[in-house]
Amino acid sequence: MSFELGILLQRIVLPAICSLLGCYLLSRVDKGEDWYDDQPTKGIGWQTFFGATICAIGMIGSDLWQRGVLFQPVEWSNWQASYQWQWMVWMIPGFMILLALVRVIYSTPIHFTAMAATATTAFAIGVLFVCLNEGKAWEDQSTKLMPWMAASCLAVTLNTASLNSIARSDGSRWVALTTLGQFGCVAAIALQSYASLGEWTLVGLGVSIGAAVVGGLAGSSAKLHFGWQLSTVVVPLGVMAVACCSISNFFESQPLPLWLVGSVLFLPTIVCVFDVVFGRLFNAWFRVVIAAIVCSFVLGAILNITKPWQSEW
Repeated sequence: MSFELGILLQRIVLPAICSLLGCYLLSRVDKGEDWYDDQPTKGIGWQTFFGATICAIGMIGSDLWQRGVLFQPVEWSNWQASYQWQWMVWMIPGFMILLALVRVIYSTPIHFTAMAATATTAFAIGVLFVCLNEGKAWEDQSTKLMPWMAASCLAVTLNTASLNSIARSDGSRWVALTTLGQFGCVAAIALQSYASLGEWTLVGLGVSIGAAVVGGLAGSSAKLHFGWQLSTVVVPLGVMAVACCSISNFFESQPLPLWLVGSVLFLPTIVCVFDVVFGRLFNAWFRVVIAAIVCSFVLGAILNITKPWQSEW
């Protein structure tokens, strides 16, 4: 098997297939159009849990496969992180499962919304703290850590609110495309500066592909934040995209303008702003086109500045 084919299968195809199956299970739960905010919903919890778990398995399986131990369970306990950011291999899938469990435990929509928002904020702070603290390896860049921590936490907060805003305004059918676009931009940066981190962003890309395909076919509506069916997968992916973007900033082979890095970091928020200003008076296809133009512009700017076709990687 060639190296390129191995990356394709391990980092994109496997997570995408698991995401297709997991998100399909998520999409089969009641859309909730007639839910009362303060009354428990029934019959969605465990299906949500299993759907999120399958997506999580795809992400973890991708890493184990890349390490060559996927079919050697006795070696799984020997897993080690060479760098702090690699803990995302367990933290992001774990957060997907956690959000699903929160939905099982707090079946009343308004209670689930409050707990999911709290869990997302706490998790974002935790994962950024863990992944951005490389100790002595980053001593020469220590002055950048706190600003990037603050910017990343703000990005997670605004991006999560933006994804929820899009989903609640009849955009849940295509909201995962925004996350897919963000991962595309992050991968364009990371693959040129830090290959192993770039490969990990491809895992997020693969899961986003599955979520986007299922979302486009199924769709849903939600009255509350986190009430849309794929939120338990897409929201953790949003945290992962911000974390990968922040980490890649410490390994840039070719510095990018701050406005462009910020555009990638806050891309779902920017898409939401354009959607609010220009899109919501029109149909879904027009809104998707606007989102695609915004994401394509940012990706095109990255490629135009870095010119990867001229490099030898």
